[in-house]
Amino acid sequence: MQRRTFLGLAGALPAWGQRRWLPYDLVIRNGELRDPSQGLRRQADIGIAGDKIAAIEDHIDPARAIETIDAKGLLVTPGLVDLHTHCFHSATGLGVEADPIAARSGVTTWVDAGSFAWDQTAGFRRFIVQPAQARIYGYVYLYPNDRNPDEDVIKYVRRGIEPTGKTVEKNRDILLGVKFQVGSNMNGRYSLEMLKAARELCDRFQLPLMAHISFAPPSTAEVMALMKKGDVVTHCYNGHSLSIVDEAGKVKPEAREARERGVWFDVGHGLGSFNFAAAKKALDAGFVCDSISTDIYNLNLNGPVYDMPTTMSKLLYLGMSVEDVILRTTANPAKVVNRMEGMGQIKVGGPADLALLEVEEGQFRLIDSQRNAVSATKRFVSRGTIVRGRRMRVV
Repeated sequence: MQRRTFLGLAGALPAWGQRRWLPYDLVIRNGELRDPSQGLRRQADIGIAGDKIAAIEDHIDPARAIETIDAKGLLVTPGLVDLHTHCFHSATGLGVEADPIAARSGVTTWVDAGSFAWDQTAGFRRFIVQPAQARIYGYVYLYPNDRNPDEDVIKYVRRGIEPTGKTVEKNRDILLGVKFQVGSNMNGRYSLEMLKAARELCDRFQLPLMAHISFAPPSTAEVMALMKKGDVVTHCYNGHSLSIVDEAGKVKPEAREARERGVWFDVGHGLGSFNFAAAKKALDAGFVCDSISTDIYNLNLNGPVYDMPTTMSKLLYLGMSVEDVILRTTANPAKVVNRMEGMGQIKVGGPADLALLEVEEGQFRLIDSQRNAVSATKRFVSRGTIVRGRRMRVV
C-alpha cells in the first residue's frame, strides 16, 4: 500500500546571522490540533524551540521561525506511540529499521516487544536505541540464549529469571519489563509453566509483564489468572482459541475480570493476530482495546500490517471514532511507557513529538491477518512526523 508523505511548505529561511535571534526553530501552522487525552480540538499554530513545544497560539508569525510547515487540512496529533514492534536486528532477521517507517507513519515512539534476551540489551541500546531519531524502548524476552539441548526446558527458562530481572533493573531508562509468548503453538506443553516462571520473575523484581496470547492450551482463564495490574495482554483481537472472545461471540468473564484488576489490553496486529470478526465481537460487547499497536516486523511490513495508520484505519472501520483511535495510539500507550513527562500529549513545555495526519475519504481495501478483506470509506494517512522537534525525512 503506497503512502504519500506530506513535506509541508517551508517558509523562506532567514540569513544565518538572523537565525539565532528567532524564538522558534519550527512553526506548524493552520492545523487542527487533536489531543483526546486533554479534550483538545482546536485550530491553532504550534511553535517549537529545540525539542520542546514552546507555544500554542491562534496565530504565530512565520517570520519568527527558522522553518514552517503548513498543515492546513491536517490533524496535528501527539506523536504516535507503537507499543508492540520488532526493531531489534537479530539472527532471525525479523526486525525492521524504525526511522524510515517512523518518517512515513507518524510514529515517534517505538517499543520493541521481546526481540532480544537479557544478554543482548547492550546491543539493543548501542545499535538500536542510541542511533535512532525515533524514541525506542523495549521489553526484554525471558529466554536465555545458551540452552543445553539436554537440559530440562523449565529449568532452562527459570535459569533466566535472575539475569533477566537484574538487567531490566539496570536499564530501566529503556527497558519497560518482560515479554513472554504464551500458547501451544509457541512453547508446546511447557507454555503454562513458562508463564508461571515469567510471573515469578516479574513479581520478584516488581516488573510489568507483556503476554502474547495465541492458541490454547493453556486456557484464557489460566493465563488471565496470572496477569496483574500494569501487565499487558497483546493480540487481544486475535481469532485464535486462546482469545478474549468465546465461541458464542461473548467476551470471556476472565478477560473482563483481568481488566477490572488493571490489566492492559493491546491490539498487536501482527502477521496472524488481528481478526475483523473477533474485534467486532469484542467491540460490540463494549470491550474496547486500551492501545492500538502494529506488531510490525519484516514478514508483515508489506501486508497485512503495512504501518500504524493502516492499523488505525481498521479500528476506524470497525466503528471506533477518530478521537478514540488517536487516544489509543498516543496518550494511552504513553502511560505504559511512562518514561517521559508529556509523552502522548500536546502541551507547552512538553516534547515536540507530533504526527501530521489526514483522514481520507474514498474506497480503501483493508485486510486482516487471515486475509479477510473489507472496503472502508475512510482511512488515516500520515503526512509528516516530527520527533524531538525535527521533521523526519523519508529515506
